[in-house]
Amino acid sequence: MAGSIWILDDDADLGSLLLEQFGQRGWQARHLQHPRELEQALATTVPDLLVLDELLPGQRGTDVLSRLRQAHPQLPVLMLSALGAPRDRIAGLEAGANDYLGKPFLFRELQLRVEQLLRNTAPAGAAVAVPLPDQAWQLGDLRLDPERLWVGRADGVGQDLSRGDVALLQLLCSRAGEVVSRQELGQASGSLVDAQQSRSIDVRLSRLRRLLLELHPGDQMIETVRGQGYRLTAAVRQLAPGGG
Repeated sequence: MAGSIWILDDDADLGSLLLEQFGQRGWQARHLQHPRELEQALATTVPDLLVLDELLPGQRGTDVLSRLRQAHPQLPVLMLSALGAPRDRIAGLEAGANDYLGKPFLFRELQLRVEQLLRNTAPAGAAVAVPLPDQAWQLGDLRLDPERLWVGRADGVGQDLSRGDVALLQLLCSRAGEVVSRQELGQASGSLVDAQQSRSIDVRLSRLRRLLLELHPGDQMIETVRGQGYRLTAAVRQLAPGGG
């Protein structure tokens, strides 16, 4: 299984080891040690997968990932970190990671996770069924503005969203009242791992549900349908781009 993998980790020894191991399996690997190196490299090309450390020089990997998701929402990212507590894994998934593996780790496990991410990468040029990026929606008393990456009330109180979060809400709005499977939601948000084997979609939907409830107290808009997926229960209507 061919693929290009970048490793952003300031540990030179680990980087050298992963370069060797990935190369032996036919993957084209590249080791970067500072976030600015990643920014420079992304200006010319994009890898098939990024392995991202959480503790980087001067900043956290989750901060790097949050910015990365704005420009590259579908790039598969596997976070690799010495911070392996549940709260750390949740923070990584909420920031947009497709998978999270704590250090120390067995290379065989890392290999299997990488293979899974690469296996689910859509072929270049493949069509992806997602709502149009300029499709705005009214959810009860809230407005979803995909151009601004924002959801909020008419008085201007709202919350900025990631592109993946906007895609999730757009899909739920387009099928309001219907159950949308976790797999469909994962594909819409840019997650390239099997939703049946990852809890990242559940984490993101739980966070979105809390966010909507904070903006509109007393109205639980997203319903969990056990064993099936999620359903938007709010009354919705489609808005014209930039209109009401």
